[in-house]
Amino acid sequence: MALFLVNSLMTISIIAFYLGYFFRKRDQKRHRIFNVMGIFANLSAAVYLLGMKYLLGGIAEHQIYPTAPEFIILTHRFFAAIALILMLCMGYLGWKRKRNLHVKLHYIFLPLYTIVYISGLFLFQSKPL
Repeated sequence: MALFLVNSLMTISIIAFYLGYFFRKRDQKRHRIFNVMGIFANLSAAVYLLGMKYLLGGIAEHQIYPTAPEFIILTHRFFAAIALILMLCMGYLGWKRKRNLHVKLHYIFLPLYTIVYISGLFLFQSKPL
């Protein structure tokens, strides 16, 4: 159930980010709303995962099992951390209306976040190997 919740929140976030991207020139209000939803969903999933891993006994205690070697999982987490930092920077820059850097960062963030999202779907499962 924990993996389903994490994957659901991540799916909501990626859909919201792409909807925000879609409305970036047409409707700034919707652009902001969708991107705030994406940030909130992503942060909720990240806090939940970190809480499970470091405060609640590990992710295996919650029936989340890796399907790949440890170095691949660590690589996934490394790029997920970079995507998280980029997401927070973009949110801050958008909030402060610093458009130039905000626009430049989305060229890195969206592809990176999409790769991290898709890899996360394949790197973890709810049953042990």
